[in-house]
Amino acid sequence: MCLFHVFLAAAIVVCDGARMKIINGDEVAPHSRPYMAFIATVQENVTACAGSLIKPNWVLTAAHCTTEVDVTKVILGAHSLQENENEKQILKVIESFHPPLYNRSRKRFDIKLLKLDQDAQLGTAVNILPLPEDGEDVAAKTICQVAGWGQTESTKFSDTLREVDISIFDREQCKKQWRHKYVITDNMICTSVGEDKKDTCKGDSGSPLICGGVFRGISSFGYQPCGTPHTTNVFTRLSNNILSWIHSILNDKDHQNK
Repeated sequence: MCLFHVFLAAAIVVCDGARMKIINGDEVAPHSRPYMAFIATVQENVTACAGSLIKPNWVLTAAHCTTEVDVTKVILGAHSLQENENEKQILKVIESFHPPLYNRSRKRFDIKLLKLDQDAQLGTAVNILPLPEDGEDVAAKTICQVAGWGQTESTKFSDTLREVDISIFDREQCKKQWRHKYVITDNMICTSVGEDKKDTCKGDSGSPLICGGVFRGISSFGYQPCGTPHTTNVFTRLSNNILSWIHSILNDKDHQNK
């Protein structure tokens, strides 16, 4: 097994501190989600999250994910984490940015931009996920999708990318569920876990929430243990103010590079 495979295997084993699990989902067709990024940081331990390629050299993920410059790798074009796939591209993170109002303890503005050391080579296996044109809210009971790598309901870790359908939960009801721990704001989207136990979990932090084919949120936090019926998970919503922050960073850095 080559060093790259050992690195990924280690990430799968020890990243339990991040959100890494798709519960009761299904394996997707290989390379059918070309925007998905696997993000791994190697320090004393290995931590892992997911993200979305939104420009050839920019990935969007959750702010609470550990992403240290020079020790964080972004793997694009992966279906299997351990197979030697020709489609894979491995890039380094050289800068990261989160909103000034990000609050880790309160889970507010949990979103982060990662600048890569070079442009990804775009094609069928690696491509961008467009940001929404506006921050339109998502109606309750809308069925959306979230993809990720990791442990499944069988308790074994998945080597391949999996996806789950989840339902949007009414924000006012979500506020009541979380009122003793966190304040749910209009910059958040909640999803519900039903009797089918479909859910996201450890390692899925930073994964994109796709509703009607539109990028609407970033996986942030949820109830433990994963897959518990009648609980909720929370995503950072790509609201108008968050989209404005994203565009301000991208435009500023693009202008500096000219």
